[in-house]
Amino acid sequence: MFAKMIGICATIFILGKFTGIGEEQIQYFMNIVKITLTQHEVNSIAHQIYGFTIVDGRIPDQSDEEWAKYIRANMKADVPGRDPAKDYWDKLYEVREVDQVPGLSGAGFIVKSYGPDTQEDTKDDITSGFEYNH
Repeated sequence: MFAKMIGICATIFILGKFTGIGEEQIQYFMNIVKITLTQHEVNSIAHQIYGFTIVDGRIPDQSDEEWAKYIRANMKADVPGRDPAKDYWDKLYEVREVDQVPGLSGAGFIVKSYGPDTQEDTKDDITSGFEYNH
């Protein structure tokens, strides 16, 4: 998947140079690629946490840095040398319990990126999560 996305990025850049597409449009298309890669990563991280760290029906209570350490230890970055605990806008992924997982009916946890604007709780946030089975 990553190799295909890099190919898309290169194509966007080349087309931009030869067709006169402006920097703003190129950034827009690059953000689409970053959003796609980030969604893939939050899904993978959520699956990893759900499959291997649920204790007594819940995720462990950990700080952001402890979750980052967990992600670094258990997830491989798509890009060599890139920090797998950070999204494509260089912000740590957030892991937290919620009273209701978006799109589901009960309490659980989410893995979240603040997306292109890097601001919390805005419409471009990227999340994935699981509902607890009680």
